[in-house]
Amino acid sequence: MSVLVILGNDKLGGLALSKIVHQAHLHLQIDRSSNYRRVIRLVGKGVLSIDLVIKMFFAECKRGGRKPSGNYPGIQGNSDLIKSLSTFKPTEVVLFRAGLIVSKEVLGMGIPIYNIHAARVPEYGGLGSIARALKDGALEQFASLHEVTSKIDEGKLLDSENFLLSPKASYFENEQTAYSAAIRLLIRRIQAFQGNERNNE
Repeated sequence: MSVLVILGNDKLGGLALSKIVHQAHLHLQIDRSSNYRRVIRLVGKGVLSIDLVIKMFFAECKRGGRKPSGNYPGIQGNSDLIKSLSTFKPTEVVLFRAGLIVSKEVLGMGIPIYNIHAARVPEYGGLGSIARALKDGALEQFASLHEVTSKIDEGKLLDSENFLLSPKASYFENEQTAYSAAIRLLIRRIQAFQGNERNNE
């Protein structure tokens, strides 16, 4: 019985990794499906604004820590995820900062897949959620643990961790606040799984 945790390939993913790397019953992999070409496509489609991309870029530069080590296996797409599920046969999968859009084929394998999103869902699902919440004045937020379905960030909410955005703080500071809550939620999910494992022994 184990959990497959798939982390984003950035400093926030690295920070989350540092908090859970010594936990038992985990398989850790890094989502390497995102790249600059994808970001350019999203800007072209109007999903992300150039202004937001610049803010996110400088936030990542300013953030301490480092990206996950290249020693961890990477996932480039759904075919890699299918191989991992077939190899490890995890009890569940948890995504954190993963940009991979999970395919219907993966969802049909019967293994529960959950995502941790650093804002309230479904209202602030998808990309750019923190910036949208600030723009709307929706300062009372929570990081969300939800089921992954064919619709992005619209699955059933299972757990949450409250946080408060500040219009007086920088985008970087608000992003740090949101993802601190998201990491606490990730740790709580893993600890809950481990507690269930001990009870079943």
